[in-house]
Amino acid sequence: MLIWLIGVAVFILIWGRLWRVLPAAGFGVLIGLPLAYVASLLITPYVTGMQAIPVWLPPLPLVIVAVTLFVFGIITWLRADKLAPMKDADAHDDHGHGDGHH
Repeated sequence: MLIWLIGVAVFILIWGRLWRVLPAAGFGVLIGLPLAYVASLLITPYVTGMQAIPVWLPPLPLVIVAVTLFVFGIITWLRADKLAPMKDADAHDDHGHGDGHH
């Protein structure tokens, strides 16, 4: 019980620091942990061997990644009109060298 409480305290300290430094990441942890808990409850019978592993379970992580990337691609495509205009390629810039020679 003591080790569990120490683990929770360390997690809260790390999460609090993350929330201050990167609020979006802290919010992601806040949303992701309950989702991970629910997912773990759903797959526990399969992992422990209480039930046979269904055909759809092994490729599920790949499907989740593919769907996530697809959704982010759609969001980017829909927001593309709101992006800042590109720099003119013929402008007199240093192309990242910093010395100003042409």
